[in-house]
Amino acid sequence: MIEIMPIGGFREVGKNCTAIKVDNEVIILDMGLHLQHYIDYTQDEDEADLSLEKLIEIKAVPDINMIKDWIPLTKAICISHAHLDHVGAAPFLASKFKCPIHGTPYTIEVLKALIADKEIRVHNKLISHDANAMFRVSDNIKIEFISVTHSVVHTALVAVHTKYGTVVYANDFKLDNQPTLGLKSNIGRMKEMKNVKALIIDSLYAHKPIKTPSESVARELLRDVMLSTNSKGKAMIISTFSSHLARIKSILEFSKILNRQVVFLGRSIEKYIMAGERCGIVEFSKQAKIIKYRREVQKFLKNCKNPEDYVFVVTGHQGEPKSVLARMIFNNYFQFRTEDIVIFSCHVIPGEANIKNREIMETELKRKKVRIFRDIHVSGHGAREDQRDLINLIEPQILLPAHSEINVTEQFLELAEEMGYKENKNVFILKNGHKFKIE
Repeated sequence: MIEIMPIGGFREVGKNCTAIKVDNEVIILDMGLHLQHYIDYTQDEDEADLSLEKLIEIKAVPDINMIKDWIPLTKAICISHAHLDHVGAAPFLASKFKCPIHGTPYTIEVLKALIADKEIRVHNKLISHDANAMFRVSDNIKIEFISVTHSVVHTALVAVHTKYGTVVYANDFKLDNQPTLGLKSNIGRMKEMKNVKALIIDSLYAHKPIKTPSESVARELLRDVMLSTNSKGKAMIISTFSSHLARIKSILEFSKILNRQVVFLGRSIEKYIMAGERCGIVEFSKQAKIIKYRREVQKFLKNCKNPEDYVFVVTGHQGEPKSVLARMIFNNYFQFRTEDIVIFSCHVIPGEANIKNREIMETELKRKKVRIFRDIHVSGHGAREDQRDLINLIEPQILLPAHSEINVTEQFLELAEEMGYKENKNVFILKNGHKFKIE
């Protein structure tokens, strides 16, 4: 028998974590942070209590007490990709499990950096597998990583193969036929899948009746702003997701055309870039300057006599109060001049704090008469038509939507019903802590 226990990420956006029990063996899929809860708790305290008990209490990490009896049965922790809402809780949770952590090379390198950052001892063996690898975690369970595109490289669908059939975990994904860095989605392997009992599917954009545009579209949006805007004599500051190596690659290429040196400012940018370099994906440090520590950032910006010669790539696109961009704006790290250019190569992640912080940031930039370019971005999450395509490729018997709040998840039901699935028969909206059995 297969049992699925949602621990986090069902009816919410964040702290993704699912346990799958096959007879008397358990696999954990993802260990993610709820970023907003974590940031709200830590942003005003330099010495916050980061004990597991406290993080569970504030709902920043998955509550593994839900599977207390399953913990000794766990054979593997499998991380689908390197975003914090999927891997960020592993440094705090993993040691409760006496089993290895498996991931693709970039995911494992990011996890190593997170562990080092938190100065936490994690005793689990970290095992890296290439994209499209299959490996055995017990006599009865094989895991397969199937390459899929997303906004971070080395993302995988995780297939749990058992004698009863297969469970596929597709959280997060998009189907991008023109990625600008890394592998395409392994459509051929998805078509080959047989006897897929259940598909756990990212339904974040189920309410959008489109196919999510390719990263190549974001690249052209960025090209247009960077190269077509009159930036002569003006500073250019760009903020995007630190883990988005494909976007950063485009920034580097267009900066070269502008004959500007790129400077990366911020600890998280340095962390993700160096993880990419350690596994041979990029060589950005040969093309740009990287400054990660706050005092060094402040010193560099203070002594920068010709900002128009640079492209500053900085943390802070969500308006985070401790980010480099926030310090440039509010702490006088940088003297903005009229019509300097700030490019937000991102969307604001929905959430009251993010929206408010970005509004405050943009209001101050406008007061400084800075030019603002917003939403130079495409998402890494598939929308309704990507979801339809994935379902048609894999042909699962059961659909289990995840990674969205209930109002959006309910809209996924419309898609499922269009495709012949029926609510509470072969498509189910699960809750964290509610066990689901597949006979």
